[in-house]
Amino acid sequence: MNNRSFTRIRRKFIRKEDLGKNFVLVSLILLLFTILYAIGLIDQFFEVDFTQFKWPPYIDVHEQVVRELVGEIPQYLHYNKWHKFEPVISPSCSGNRLTRRKSLLILVKSSPSRLQNRDAIRATWGKKIQRDNWRIRTVFVMGEMREHDVGVYGDVLQAEQKQFGDLLVGEFIDHYRNNTFKLLHSIKYAKTYCNSETVPYVLLVDDDYLLSIKNLCIELDKHPPNERLYMGWRFDTSPFRLIFHKHRVSLKMYPYNRYPPYISAGAVLLTPQTIDEFYLAIQYTQIFPFDDIYTGILAYQLGISAQHNDNFQFWASSIDENSSRKVIAIHGYSPKELVKVYPEFDP
Repeated sequence: MNNRSFTRIRRKFIRKEDLGKNFVLVSLILLLFTILYAIGLIDQFFEVDFTQFKWPPYIDVHEQVVRELVGEIPQYLHYNKWHKFEPVISPSCSGNRLTRRKSLLILVKSSPSRLQNRDAIRATWGKKIQRDNWRIRTVFVMGEMREHDVGVYGDVLQAEQKQFGDLLVGEFIDHYRNNTFKLLHSIKYAKTYCNSETVPYVLLVDDDYLLSIKNLCIELDKHPPNERLYMGWRFDTSPFRLIFHKHRVSLKMYPYNRYPPYISAGAVLLTPQTIDEFYLAIQYTQIFPFDDIYTGILAYQLGISAQHNDNFQFWASSIDENSSRKVIAIHGYSPKELVKVYPEFDP
């Protein structure tokens, strides 16, 4: 083999070696990009600073709400139409009027399959209809059963409604990502409760909470009906960009680098004034799939502060004599635990 042939072979070998190195390098870059995308770091580079927050971007929601409150014509057509949120099952109004100033409507977020949770609440804090000077009504809010479940179990919700008359069922499939629809039905129901001119105070609460009606009424006495109250366990968080996370939020869904301050959807206390303003604001506010974030968006655009209250405990904790004197709501109770603990917790 002459020198020229050897040189050609050597150059060919070097080119193949370089191609192999380049392939490994490109593969590593692609792997790194995939990892960064999967953990959400790529999205974070393209997030919009929260100081530019508007939702939707072309409407001043607060201004439109003020216009409606003073009887002026709003500048924009409604983004959401309330007639689209008509329930398929409504609670009975017979004997359940909330017409006095001190009226409390407890709206419990549930789902069709959680009958045991509802029964436990009906047997404990949900059976209270009067505490001191407060008139109280408890209603369970949910979506419809899946078609398959109706085929297997029958229309059990209609039977439950016939027995108890305390279900508010919206025309949507009950699913975690549809929780905002439960919120919308709750706000509308509170605002239009049994065609009464009086809007009640409202507690939005999940069906796995231990609730002290006594301490709740003590807290309610501190707040006049015209106060713009939005209270509970407050969070200040950023969107989850992790691609496999349950709460994953894409840039298209929400482009900003943090959320407005919001109250955990597990237990939210609202005055009639806040219900009035939320009811109007929803008509102009683009829906977001997480109900707690959406409520925070409503409050932020209206200039209503999210008030933290340690007595709405998001994290389950043990109950001692001291805490039972002040705690209003505690998260994380199974039906059996609720029935067992409640008699001593809120006698």
